[in-house]
Amino acid sequence: MKRIHSLSVKVPIMVSSIIVVTVLVLSIILTIAASRGIRNATLNGFQTTVQGYASTIELVLHEQLMLIQTYSKSTAFQNFITNYNDPEAQNNLQRVLKNYNDINYYSTNTGIATVDGIILADSSDPKLLGVSLAEIHPELYQDIVKNNYDFKFDNIIKKSLTTGRNSLLLMGGIKDDVGNVLGIAYINLDIDKVNNSFIKSLPLQGSERLTVANHDKMVLLSSDDEFVGVTLSPVYDVIKTQDKGIIASYKSVNTSTARTSAYNAINGVPWSVILAKNDSDIYSQIYSIIAQSVIIGVAFIIIASVLVLLYIRSITNPLQKIIKISKEISKGDLTNTDQTIHRKDELGELADSFSTMRHELVNIIVRVRDSVEKITNSAQELSQGSNDLSHRTESQAASLEETASSMEQMASTIKSSTDQSVQGNRMMVESRQSIESAGDIILETTKNIEEVYDASAKIKDITNIIENIAFQTNILALNAAVEAARAGDQGKGFAVVASEVRNLAQTTQSSVKDITNLVDNAYDKINKATESARTSQEIFNDLRVKIDETARIMQDISSTAVEQQTGVDQVNRAVADMDSVTQQNAALVEESYAATMSLSNQAQELYEAMKFFKIDKDE
Repeated sequence: MKRIHSLSVKVPIMVSSIIVVTVLVLSIILTIAASRGIRNATLNGFQTTVQGYASTIELVLHEQLMLIQTYSKSTAFQNFITNYNDPEAQNNLQRVLKNYNDINYYSTNTGIATVDGIILADSSDPKLLGVSLAEIHPELYQDIVKNNYDFKFDNIIKKSLTTGRNSLLLMGGIKDDVGNVLGIAYINLDIDKVNNSFIKSLPLQGSERLTVANHDKMVLLSSDDEFVGVTLSPVYDVIKTQDKGIIASYKSVNTSTARTSAYNAINGVPWSVILAKNDSDIYSQIYSIIAQSVIIGVAFIIIASVLVLLYIRSITNPLQKIIKISKEISKGDLTNTDQTIHRKDELGELADSFSTMRHELVNIIVRVRDSVEKITNSAQELSQGSNDLSHRTESQAASLEETASSMEQMASTIKSSTDQSVQGNRMMVESRQSIESAGDIILETTKNIEEVYDASAKIKDITNIIENIAFQTNILALNAAVEAARAGDQGKGFAVVASEVRNLAQTTQSSVKDITNLVDNAYDKINKATESARTSQEIFNDLRVKIDETARIMQDISSTAVEQQTGVDQVNRAVADMDSVTQQNAALVEESYAATMSLSNQAQELYEAMKFFKIDKDE
């Protein structure tokens, strides 16, 4: 087996791959989750920071708004408006304006103007007297006129006519107790001071830039002086319609660096505070986390791979030993019975099971060899006995076949004798009937017979012949009975006796015919020989009795012959059945012999197969 196909190589690679994929997936998931969390936290922090800055700017503006509202309600302001030609009122107002302006750190100018916007007094610059606010700040002036002279900040930044610095004008109406507008009070704020105090002093980091812009996207305040008065990019159009939000990953006109901004509207003025920062600075922590994750992941993968490699080796080494054992068993080598793996885990159980299997195989093979040897001996003995039985059965089958043939011939002979005996019996019956008829005729012709003495003498001779025939028939019948009682080769004698009986019967018939002719010829003489006829009648009576006895004996012979034929037929059938069974037994013995030889061959093959296993070192 090639090393690349080994588990010691494939398993570490597979497990390390799984670890790498798992670590990568987890790192990606955690990085994405952390990135989202950091991004959301950063953006939320952006939004919260912007809200804080907006509250601070709103507080400053609200402070200035409260101051100008308070100024507008002062007695000095109202007296001056009503008596602005009074020198004492002018001096008093000038002193008050200066005090107000000195107290307000962010104020450049504080003054009063007419309802038409003509400046009547200014705290810092007498040159501004007679200047029209409606001309310098037309939009703001028109806005406060439309809103009943409520105090409002200008929506744009302009250079101060007094200091030349960026300034923002706040103005509104001076009203009496009933709400009549008497004039206009204003504060010109030094926006650079506000910017330095609340924007540039903030601890901004890196690429962070805080700006305050109006809804026309003009920058009013900025942590970067270069951006004050600059118009923002079109992405900030949203500040007109939304009070707060996030503008993510945009690129400004002057740079290709992606930035993200958070904005929040300032209550009371159409302004928004904007905090912007480069995405690279925002997500620097994410990049750091990714780098740390990669380093930790690589270190974890290396450590895990080393541990996996060591652990896999602790598994593959016993597996190599187990493989060696299994190869030895597959080659039939069961001689090595040493157990070198001592573990309590599944590998230890597997090694123990191989050792147990080896011992069990040795025991089984030993038992199989012994059994095969016994089976071989038994099969050989059984084969020899089946062979002898086969020969004896074949000999017996041949003898039975000859016996069956002889019995069939004997049955045929007995059947022929029986037919002849029946026929002789039938002829004796007919002869008896003829004799009875003749006796009746003799009885009727007794008187005539007396006259034919000579003729009766011949009749007597003939009757003597019939008597002799009857006697000989009786003897032959007895001989036939004796022959019928015998079996085997004696059947031929019975056939001869039956033939003699038939000849005698024919002679008797011929004699009877002669007697009949003589009786006819001596008919005329019978009348004269009545006495002789009586004697003949007595003789005939005696002859009839003897003929009856002969017929009875012949009938018995015929019945006995039929019964003998039936018995011989049964014996013949039994012999035929025995011959069939013997033939079947012979075939079965042949099959048994063939099966015994096959069993012996299979036992030998099994013995040869068991030689594949080596259970002793000297084998």
